[in-house]
Amino acid sequence: MKKIKAYTLSELMIALTVLGVLCAIVLPGLINNNPNQNKLMIKKAYNVFVDITNDLINDSENYPVIYGLCPDTKTDGYIGFDCAETDSKFPYLFLTRLSTKTTPPESEALMKTNASYSRTGLANCNGVGNSCYFITSEDKMNWTFQKSKITKGSYTESILIGIDVNGDKKPNCYQGSTSNDCKDRDGNYDQFRMQLYADGKIKIKDEDTWAREAVHASSSLKE
Repeated sequence: MKKIKAYTLSELMIALTVLGVLCAIVLPGLINNNPNQNKLMIKKAYNVFVDITNDLINDSENYPVIYGLCPDTKTDGYIGFDCAETDSKFPYLFLTRLSTKTTPPESEALMKTNASYSRTGLANCNGVGNSCYFITSEDKMNWTFQKSKITKGSYTESILIGIDVNGDKKPNCYQGSTSNDCKDRDGNYDQFRMQLYADGKIKIKDEDTWAREAVHASSSLKE
């Protein structure tokens, strides 16, 4: 009678152990070679913001030329984005040029008053929803605009804008956040913050080095 050869239980256990070790070595490398979605979305959000901001500051119907006449106040000496009677002007004009879930001219839809709203930490809203303006674009990005006006002729003051590139999905973290869920992270952030100055200068916050790297990286972004 012919004997049928088979693996013993101990041999199977050894094989599974070896396979597990190989997976532990190989999988991180495979994961790191995949484009990082959050970094790609950060770069997209930055480019969208830059394009719309440039469009607005060069639109004489909304903002003056450098040191031009402000159409809101009919006085001169303004740099650009400091020409506004209300702190809602820029976010509202941004909304009109962004593909959003909110239909202009319903500017009230910019503001959410829920104090526990998850985005209030993004733009120094101090946990109070009605101290910021909020926009959700059709690609599910959340944009948060600090309610603030820039002093006439000031190059140093700025408006803070926070972006969550994957909406309300986790981890809801930006680099430098002191939130318990974020402070020990060393990468893969889904939020970042920018400062908009009166002359149209845009600067990613110094703490958000991960976002700056994403913006300046090539299209084949890697973790």
